Amino acid sequence: MYMNVAKIQKRVTFNTLKSLLGINESTNCGIVAYPAIQAAPSFSSSSVKVFGGHKLKCLIPCAIDQDPYFRLTRDIAPRLGEDKPALIHCKFVSGLGGPNSKMSSSDPSTAIFVHDTPAEIKTKINKYAVSTGQDTEELHRNLEEIRTMIYLMNI
Repeated sequence: MYMNVAKIQKRVTFNTLKSLLGINESTNCGIVAYPAIQAAPSFSSSSVKVFGGHKLKCLIPCAIDQDPYFRLTRDIAPRLGEDKPALIHCKFVSGLGGPNSKMSSSDPSTAIFVHDTPAEIKTKINKYAVSTGQDTEELHRNLEEIRTMIYLMNI
């Protein structure tokens, strides 16, 4: 994958990143390097061991906040001799902090992870998931199954 990251970085100018992401000369190098790292897995040549060197097309499910990175990916694909990946824009799933929050792997309270234990999942749903707005805490807690369904319907 590193070879594709380097090829992508070579073909993307700072001016392109400025117009795409709104960055400036003070932006740290990690933010500048990230689009190439995000783009590289879109090409089967980044995973030769997995795909055996076969040139395959890529379908990317992404939320709208990732769109700029994959527009860039589609723009540079022909210059890399790759097929343009196709995108499916999915519904943006908010984090457990509310409608405008994001999930983050660095903050365990923002999402329910596949590796969470049943006790952790129960705690997160009870504490952070959609409230049913009952009059007493006892009634509120008895509706755990309904809250779980409401949360899962939004995924």
